Amino acid sequence: MPRPASCYEVLIASPGDVLAERQIIVDCIEDWNAAHSRSTNVILQPRRWELDVYPEMGDRPQEIINKQIVDNADILFGVFWHRAGTPSGVAQSGTIEEIERSVDRKKLVFLYFSQAAVPMTHDAAQLAAVQDYKGRMRQRGVAFDFPDVHEFRRMVSRHLAIKMNVLLEASGASQETTAPEENNLARVRVRVGQKGRNGEVTTINVIGELQNLTTSTRIREYGCQLMVPAALLKFASVNYMAEVKSERAGIRVFRHTEANFSNTPIFPGDSLQIVSVEIAIGHLEMKELTGLIRQEAYDLTMNGVIVAEATVDGKLLRAEKPIREIFSLAGGSGRVSSRSIME
Repeated sequence: MPRPASCYEVLIASPGDVLAERQIIVDCIEDWNAAHSRSTNVILQPRRWELDVYPEMGDRPQEIINKQIVDNADILFGVFWHRAGTPSGVAQSGTIEEIERSVDRKKLVFLYFSQAAVPMTHDAAQLAAVQDYKGRMRQRGVAFDFPDVHEFRRMVSRHLAIKMNVLLEASGASQETTAPEENNLARVRVRVGQKGRNGEVTTINVIGELQNLTTSTRIREYGCQLMVPAALLKFASVNYMAEVKSERAGIRVFRHTEANFSNTPIFPGDSLQIVSVEIAIGHLEMKELTGLIRQEAYDLTMNGVIVAEATVDGKLLRAEKPIREIFSLAGGSGRVSSRSIME
């Protein structure tokens, strides 16, 4: 169902020699949205001149770009390699003007410089301009160098996650959606159930549970679904019991209703485990150590949540439990190692 959300516009500023890095920033933004937008009611919107600027006359080109997308941006990612860009009429380049304009207006600016080998055909003056600008910006704040696109992806993913946590805490943005955990009829919760073992991997049951909070009313119509990151399932290609179609990439959904319990009502004061799924704890670390999962994918999964959504007599309830908390309750470490990550 539709619900209100806050939108942060994220401007991607760069010359034309870092196309791969520009796409990586978009990918990291989309990854953050997939992992966090539903639970925070916050959406990050990437903005790029090549997609978001429309034809307009009457001013210098960069000023038109400024008015259309730069000034409205809340966050800016700036990336340089061996080109500073084309002079804008005000600054050394359009990219530099966008960065300076954002810094002057106290916007959030992430700045990165590639250390990859420059082409033999590079423009020496352009490279010198980049080195000069990097030196000047290092006197005004913190900018990061990166050796290759793989490390750049890890940097952007981590920096974005860290800063968004800070912004959400500062703004008081709710980590809950508009649906409450309980109403005058019932409460939904995510519970950690029985611990077991499947080969070398420790497993636990995660349960979506409904509790009847009334003293005299039987709940006859109910349903509950668990939304679980696919990376937590030991067998990614297996269709699990109670699984239904998911509309979100990387999320598997499991659902039961009163029909699965022969229409048995939930009696006053009783709790009923509606749906459960077995997840693995430790296989992520095993994959990480053997190079089968990227660091940013590991981080996104470990920093995510398992969500239980329930309907009780037509009313929506929602609860979530952080994955790190689930691992902790089950005796998993939730550790993040940096060894042998696949490049």
